[in-house]
Amino acid sequence: MPDRVVRSAAPDPVVPDSSAPPQPIVDALRNLGKDPSGIRLALRSDLSPDGTFGEQWLVLDDADLWVWERSNGSAQLRYNYSLDAIRDAKVERCVGNGLIQVAVDEEPRVLMHFSNELIDQFGRVAFYLHERAEEGPDTPVPDPDADAHRCRVCRQPLLDRSIKVCPRCIQRGRLMRRLLGLARPYRGRMVAIVALLLAGVLVDLLPPYLTRVLIDDVLRGDPPRHMLVTLVGGLLVIQIVRVGITLLTNWQTINLSTRFTSSLRDALFAHLKRLPIDYFDKNQIGRLMTRINQDTGELQGLISQMTTFALNILLVVGIGAVLFSMAPSLGLYVLIPTPLVLAAAFFYYRYMRPHFERFWIARWRLNATLNTFLSGVRVVKAFAQEEQEQDRYHRRNHQMLASRLQVDLAWSRFFPLVSFAFNAGGLIIWYAGGSAVLDDRITLGTLMAFLSYLGMFYGPMSNLTHISQTLNQFLTISQRMFEMLDEEPQTDQANPVRVPQVKGHITFENVTFGYDPYFPVIRDLNLDIKPGEMIGVVGPSGAGKTTLVNLICRFYDTTRGTIRIDGVDIRELSMEEIRRQIGMVLQTPFLFQGTLAENIAYGKPDATREEIIRAAKAANAHDFITRLPEGYDTIVGEGGTGLSGGERQRISIARAILHDPRILILDEATSSVDTETERQIQEALETLVKGRTTIAIAHRLSTLYNADRIVVLNHGRLEEEGPPRELLDNKGAFYNLVQLQTQLARIDGVAAL
Repeated sequence: MPDRVVRSAAPDPVVPDSSAPPQPIVDALRNLGKDPSGIRLALRSDLSPDGTFGEQWLVLDDADLWVWERSNGSAQLRYNYSLDAIRDAKVERCVGNGLIQVAVDEEPRVLMHFSNELIDQFGRVAFYLHERAEEGPDTPVPDPDADAHRCRVCRQPLLDRSIKVCPRCIQRGRLMRRLLGLARPYRGRMVAIVALLLAGVLVDLLPPYLTRVLIDDVLRGDPPRHMLVTLVGGLLVIQIVRVGITLLTNWQTINLSTRFTSSLRDALFAHLKRLPIDYFDKNQIGRLMTRINQDTGELQGLISQMTTFALNILLVVGIGAVLFSMAPSLGLYVLIPTPLVLAAAFFYYRYMRPHFERFWIARWRLNATLNTFLSGVRVVKAFAQEEQEQDRYHRRNHQMLASRLQVDLAWSRFFPLVSFAFNAGGLIIWYAGGSAVLDDRITLGTLMAFLSYLGMFYGPMSNLTHISQTLNQFLTISQRMFEMLDEEPQTDQANPVRVPQVKGHITFENVTFGYDPYFPVIRDLNLDIKPGEMIGVVGPSGAGKTTLVNLICRFYDTTRGTIRIDGVDIRELSMEEIRRQIGMVLQTPFLFQGTLAENIAYGKPDATREEIIRAAKAANAHDFITRLPEGYDTIVGEGGTGLSGGERQRISIARAILHDPRILILDEATSSVDTETERQIQEALETLVKGRTTIAIAHRLSTLYNADRIVVLNHGRLEEEGPPRELLDNKGAFYNLVQLQTQLARIDGVAAL
């Protein structure tokens, strides 16, 4: 990770860190008459100018850029350019390293090389220099380390990329308040549980007291026999009452923990569906499933354990008070092992915390590996890679085994030591208490009652040594779930513009977008699509074709520029309004587990059977559906298991027809089917596109000859556009793509012969 510094004379600095650059560079800047406090950004490269491992620094202030080489404790200036003279900047990947290059007076200048792991950081600097050249000096300085996964509080690296705060920096008080806030609907049950716990403690304190009376006043005296029956009967009644209280406590606790975690799971899913697509791009499915299903399940068990800990705390306080009231001198002996056990528990907690972190990371990695295998099982089998996947799963499983063994073996060593300390405390009481009985300072009944209370005291004390482990796990899981709940959902207008009837006029105005804002995929795109027009979008892989339609659907928001539908900025429309007017037919259609009728009606759940059949007929899907034994009630597996690729595609088209959108997006809808199936799909698409604004992405350029216009994208820029025939006559980029595809088709034909 590169060292960096950002100081700014301007208000609101972009980057939180403000450590100084290396002192030799500071001194050299002073010698040049520059004030080091004006440095806006300093980024360290790990390669020297000759390509060996070394140290170079790129330093910016408000007016200048410097490149320094640092060696042998001194700083040597290699380049110095005025920021106003830099007209462009970019980062390029080379073999084994990367470089940052700027254009000064129309001449390219390579500033420095660096290892590949620093490409993202230097890419942000290059994008800043590019933007500054276009937008001016008010362009905000980026944080080169923005995506480095560090704790928000202590800035230490995090192994688990799904969390934002390390366990050491979790604000436990704030977390508990938030959990109590979520549990507010269940406060009646919480009050009942507390009341039952108090009642249980009071009942638990009675048997040893009655035992003392039984020994001192009944067994060693000469009372009436009915007194023995009364005391024994009283002890029996107490046990029955205690069982009843325990049953009620368990019933209330189980109801509370189950209902609370169920509502939390609902809240997590409700929030998850509102998150932007880029959140799912950055998080593995297995990790998200662990958060929502497994973590909440563990939280339920932890809530039950916390109830037990609450009972133990009440017992320790109540029994401690009784012990000191019965025999103050013996009470002091009781406390001898307590400080030692608490100190051991504290150090055990500190020792085990990193082991718990490793176990949780190993667990979600194992889940992610399994999810990846299940999602790609056809590819695995097609390439006969079962053994490789088994080896990968075995390695992950072994990592989880090793981390779990570290946790469990450490506890197996710690718990016997705790038990020994408490047993030794019991022996001290036997000796001191026995001496007191022999000296007639206390009665035998008092000693026996004291020993009974002692067992009840040391038992909860021993259990409380678990509390650090359980509380840490409880708070860490809670932190991870709150981090998910705190993720910013995709913003929607509070008072969105209502468009009574969408015509389908789409306009791109100077649109720039990158999945990483500092690496644009679409650059300064201007495009006007008329209502009812069919646009074919072509270009090489990575040109930005799919990104274009993702922006229309507002799966992502533009980095810069505006997209309008019927003259209205799509950010002023509601998400529901946008997606209700857009239908998509993807290259790989996704069918949900359920009947074919349910899949066709997915976009319109209240559709009648007649409407479903009409859509299926328009999509050329009715005939193959009726040939199935169950017809429209045929159940398909997740992803359309049991149907051919062409059949799944026609179901997808029927779904789009029934949805009846004003804007239709076809993303490689016929790229992976045979010729006859393609013909049937094309017939269905001809029905679908009538009267709709259609954007068709295709690698098979022959499918776009009926388009009104062709748009050719290259590296995110609009290279050319126009009617297909006109572009062919111009012999430009589209013509070259057609010629290349024709030559490949001829080669395939010869190979087939």
